[in-house]
Amino acid sequence: MKRLSGIIPVLTAVVLLAFSSCKETKEFDDHANWQQRNSDFIEAKSIQCDLNSQAYTDVESIPVGTMFKLLSFKLDSEKNFGSGSYVYCEKIIKGNGTESPQYTDSVRINYRARLIPTDNYPEGQVVDQSFKTSSLDPSVNIPASFAVSGLIDGVTTALMHMCCGDYWKLYIPYDMGYGTKDQGIIPAYSALIFEVNLTEIAHTGEDLSPR
Repeated sequence: MKRLSGIIPVLTAVVLLAFSSCKETKEFDDHANWQQRNSDFIEAKSIQCDLNSQAYTDVESIPVGTMFKLLSFKLDSEKNFGSGSYVYCEKIIKGNGTESPQYTDSVRINYRARLIPTDNYPEGQVVDQSFKTSSLDPSVNIPASFAVSGLIDGVTTALMHMCCGDYWKLYIPYDMGYGTKDQGIIPAYSALIFEVNLTEIAHTGEDLSPR
């Protein structure tokens, strides 16, 4: 009995350590195999877009709710590129605007950025946003102003095809996002899910309207 009583504290310590390890592992499960999971997520979007690409000849003709892809504004469309060179888009609302911003323009946008869905964040962890509500509400949300050239490539590429009033969801590979290094709370190799609502365009030499 004397030896048994000495074993019990040891067993208790082992159980507690195992339980603690499980808790610690669970905390990091969201980012396990992160690069591959993010690549697979984008590849699935690429396949979905390829199925739709034959039906439409230009962005304007693509209906709301249809997935499509846009090649990075930095690349030559006459060449073939991998899935990391495109931003994958879905129109949620079609606006009444008739022109798109250029690379040298400034814009106001409502936006929300998320990581890919995980067990702990089924809709994706929010990493940045201007939204004040759970969904887009132009009467409440205050759009943020940016230079088109100052945004990540995926958002810049999409904006150059959007018109005022448009509300799109973007799926951006890490190649067109923050790349292979951590950026604040955004892990390296993160694909990003952006909701973007374009509200105003100011061309070079013009100012955005005062707020």
